Amino acid sequence: MIYRILYTVFIVNLFVSYNPTLCKTYKYTREYLINNHLFYLEPPQIAFAQDIKQISYPDKCDLKQLHLVTRHGSRYPDPDSITIYDELEKIFANVSVAKDWYKNPFPMRKNFQLVKRGEIEPYFDGLQSRKRYAKFWDGVRYDPEVVKFQSTRTSRTGASMMAFSEGLFNGKGSLDNCKSQPIFYWNEPFNKDDTLVMFLACRRWNETVATNNKILEEQIYAYGNKTIAPIAKRISEEYNISPPLDPHLVPNIFNYCQFSLTVYNRTDAWCSLLSPKELLLSRYYWDLYSYHQFSYGHPLNERIACRYFTQLVKGVEDYLNGNSSMIADLKNTHGTSIYMILTTLVVFKDKFPLTADLTFEQIKKVKFTEFRLIHWSSTIYFEIYKCSGDNVLIRALLDFKPFLIPGCDSEYCEWNKFKEILGDKIGCDFEMMCALP
Repeated sequence: MIYRILYTVFIVNLFVSYNPTLCKTYKYTREYLINNHLFYLEPPQIAFAQDIKQISYPDKCDLKQLHLVTRHGSRYPDPDSITIYDELEKIFANVSVAKDWYKNPFPMRKNFQLVKRGEIEPYFDGLQSRKRYAKFWDGVRYDPEVVKFQSTRTSRTGASMMAFSEGLFNGKGSLDNCKSQPIFYWNEPFNKDDTLVMFLACRRWNETVATNNKILEEQIYAYGNKTIAPIAKRISEEYNISPPLDPHLVPNIFNYCQFSLTVYNRTDAWCSLLSPKELLLSRYYWDLYSYHQFSYGHPLNERIACRYFTQLVKGVEDYLNGNSSMIADLKNTHGTSIYMILTTLVVFKDKFPLTADLTFEQIKKVKFTEFRLIHWSSTIYFEIYKCSGDNVLIRALLDFKPFLIPGCDSEYCEWNKFKEILGDKIGCDFEMMCALP
């Protein structure tokens, strides 16, 4: 009898150990995932805020110009991700905990397109700009020579630019009962746009940073072996997946979690496979990737946005010298481009490089990552002030929060000091810099 009892206990324990229906899943709230800066989503209380306070000007100064570079709104996944989601669908088709959500809900025809929230986010950015800079915009009627709109040549940035303009000039135009304002926005071919998708226009970057980047490959390989592979092993064993889950799919499970939340408001599907620690470790995989491809991990990235700053400086000085009537230069682009603009300005640089061997405590303290700083529809404003004595100041803000430009004495930086800091990044020879040796 004793042996029979022991045998029964053994069989039950064995069944529990390998029964995927009894495996642990992780439960998250939408607020937890957003407020912990795990994804590109901005907290709705900020993204859709309407109680916006008007800015105050420095003493004896007037705001003369606004330069904006903003990211498009929330979108559907890219084609590569959707293809990987198809692969994950096949792997998890027989995993019982995934029976209600293993199928890929993202159609390939929707890749990169704005979701409904992504149309609303830039509209509210326009509303917030109108309220925050109420004195500046007061009395301004749309004129393409006065307010310039530009986007990259994609549907998501073009549509976001249109939505922003609706928020900005809402009720100020002449179309239908809503008095909508038609605007003109311009763009350039992707491979020639050295201002807003500068990396794609740079041959050197494409052939030495995007590809053949040995440091990036080494760091991703090391991090994959050290950190991602154990997560894949844990998931494979816990859910009885055979053959075992390929580790390269783990960061894509993290992405799947993000887009499930963004598009379908679901936190109970792919998010539930990863623990809170694993979510952050999976995000760091992408942080590591972006750091070495789009930021301080490669020296070329600290110069590659020089055409953007050259255009900004020229736009300011043409206006101040009476050679231009443009008071606002408003551009819509991509997260990677904003990442590069901030890198070229050498701001938000962590005290230590991002590498595969950072401890978990160090990873938690990393500040400058795309996910932590640049959400869907992020905005960078450069405010240009003219003060008494013909003194000119510039202030930079990320999502309406001022940040100090390294080398400046305060957030309101002397214009000549700002140009001195940029140095030869103003008027750079982009073609020479991007030519292969």
